[in-house]
Amino acid sequence: MLGTSTRRSPVGTEATVPDSTAAENRDVFRLAPTLDTAVLQTLADRLEFRGTDDGYARLSQAYFADLPFQSRGRILALGCGTGIEVRALRRAADPDVAIVGVDHSPALIEIARRLTAEEGLDANVSYEVGDAHDLRYGDGDFDIVTLHTLISHVDDPLQVLHDARRVVRPGGTVAVFDGDYASLTFGYPDHALAKTIEEDLRKVMVANPRVMRDMPRLLHEAGLELVDGVGALYANVGSGRFWANAVEAYSVVLSRSGLLPPDVVEDWRAFQSQSVRDGTFFGASNYYTYLARRPE
Repeated sequence: MLGTSTRRSPVGTEATVPDSTAAENRDVFRLAPTLDTAVLQTLADRLEFRGTDDGYARLSQAYFADLPFQSRGRILALGCGTGIEVRALRRAADPDVAIVGVDHSPALIEIARRLTAEEGLDANVSYEVGDAHDLRYGDGDFDIVTLHTLISHVDDPLQVLHDARRVVRPGGTVAVFDGDYASLTFGYPDHALAKTIEEDLRKVMVANPRVMRDMPRLLHEAGLELVDGVGALYANVGSGRFWANAVEAYSVVLSRSGLLPPDVVEDWRAFQSQSVRDGTFFGASNYYTYLARRPE
């Protein structure tokens, strides 16, 4: 799930979305604590929608089957957002396994608490507002730490991995799932403009679009041992429920970013929507999962 740190991000109650004067801080999820209600709801809806897409849910949660759940174990889910993956973990793990979800957005944490309770999945589940770069837990407090669509958004990926290593017990597992958003692409007849739109779209979606390509090295530098790494392409060809929804959600943010004229964004959005109706849609990105362990 998406979530970030505000450790080096400007915080102000009047902020809505990143503007053209804050190029280093365009990642809308990084700015979640400062977003206006409408944009934050758009992001929350996108996070929840992803859990309803069967193909994405299977791909993104496939590693759950390889997690070493232990009786009375503890799981820390960093960047939990609205809690969609926490709820999936609750369904996958034994009832005596405790799950703690952490996100830097108080509003998303409140949504996570509400939805988890409404679905009757709040037993042995708790949520906290926190910074993934500077966790307020002791050494070895958890058996498993998950970074689920988090690492592409954080200020300092290596620091986050260092802290994940610290709070997982020796022999425990750190799981990282995220998109390789440098590969994100959509069909569009003007290829030059398509490239520009995709580059600007990445700027408002993620801070670290290539980080999953660096993950084997970063895990090693953080003192974690790589156990397994797998990649998969998730594409919508012809029809496009998952990526068409992404177009609708992120075009709202992109049109308000100042990176492109709003009419250019609207033309692109309208083309993607028409492509879905025509059965000619194309949208795709690579995703990777890494499982690592803290040496004993």
